[in-house]
Amino acid sequence: MAEINLLPKQSIAWRYLTDDVTNEICFGGSAGGSKSTLGCIWIVTLCLKYPGIRTLIGRTVLSTLKQTTFKTLMEVLGPKFMGLTADTHYSYNAQSNVLTFQNGSEIILKDLEDKPSDVNKDNLGGLELTAVYVDEAVQISETTFSILKSRIRFKLNEYNLIPKILLTSNPGQNWLFTRFYLPHEQGTLDSNKVFIASLPLDNPHLPESYIQTLRELPFQQRERLLMGNWRYTNDISALFSMDTITQSVYRAAPNPTDVKRLSVDVSRFGEDRSVIVMWVGTVITEIFVFRKLSTVQLSEEIKLLMSTYGVHPTNVIVDTDGIGSGVGDQLRGFNFVNNSKALHEQNFSNLKSQCYVRLSEMFKQGLISININDPSLIDDLTQELLSVKLKDVDKDGKIAVISKDEQKRILGRSPDISDAIMMGMYPHIKNQKSTGKYSLSFIK
Repeated sequence: MAEINLLPKQSIAWRYLTDDVTNEICFGGSAGGSKSTLGCIWIVTLCLKYPGIRTLIGRTVLSTLKQTTFKTLMEVLGPKFMGLTADTHYSYNAQSNVLTFQNGSEIILKDLEDKPSDVNKDNLGGLELTAVYVDEAVQISETTFSILKSRIRFKLNEYNLIPKILLTSNPGQNWLFTRFYLPHEQGTLDSNKVFIASLPLDNPHLPESYIQTLRELPFQQRERLLMGNWRYTNDISALFSMDTITQSVYRAAPNPTDVKRLSVDVSRFGEDRSVIVMWVGTVITEIFVFRKLSTVQLSEEIKLLMSTYGVHPTNVIVDTDGIGSGVGDQLRGFNFVNNSKALHEQNFSNLKSQCYVRLSEMFKQGLISININDPSLIDDLTQELLSVKLKDVDKDGKIAVISKDEQKRILGRSPDISDAIMMGMYPHIKNQKSTGKYSLSFIK
């Protein structure tokens, strides 16, 4: 085996990968920082050192994994690093996507994409693993991450190991940002977690031509892939920012004298969620998520919540587009129609756009408080709000947000939670006096 000289940032990550404390290692930043190489070296080293263990290298799409991370793995196994030979020191089964070493240790190559046909992640549920490495972790969901963590228990006691998961990734504004980067920046990261920043210039082996290519990228890609900037968003069409969302979590306690309301987004298709948001004034105190309920069942759930929390029927707002009309017919609340006319003759293409803009304003003014304990709901809501963008921002005319279908394309799912919260703006707009026509200047 050739002597492996790790780069300085790789050496820092290696200390955490081999200690007895750190469970979650996020090695994240710009492109070209040799993150994938480190991940493969770690997994191979474990497999060679501990006979019979079972590890996993994952990425969202298996074909992409084979074209990228797997090639790095083959390089690590070869003469440049480990000096191992196929069919002598290890074998690879392309059908099962399992690489097996002479000592019985295995590396499973696994796709980690969320699939509508496997909502409960049953394809991961049967795994028993010793260690996990996820490449481009920004592309997987936090649910997938949590399930993978729960599967790390195979032969740990036998070899006196602790469960470890390594995440390598370019910057992204999703759960990785809130779980690792932001606490790292604020100095509040849990002692069993670590974030290590990576930059192209950390890798002296990169050709100057590659660095120049990164310098010539458009602004956001340049900030992400060259500068490793996790706060790279500079999108004038975006209505919400990570900062305003993060700062709204438990911003204020609910005032018990404020009006209580429910806003309800009704599932349109089998995989969409029906979401009920409980409001006390401008504080979100509960978010209830239901799957595959009939209109009658959902109506009964709403009535139960109305009774439990003392919500008057006139303070229930229900999305009555599509099958939601069946729920609205069984309640005496307000029927919200997304494409209906904006209130007060303001310059919006529809009521939905008007409500999203009002919600954005209230976030920026610090008037919204999200008092929810479930991190997965906070993460879902954050991603959904960040996907809300203005349509044709450079054109004159009525202000509009992008369609739900476009948001689905961005998110890979339906923005049901943010839509339910957006509808909660209706009474605030209805009760305000008309302020005339909006221009786009309010965003800047």
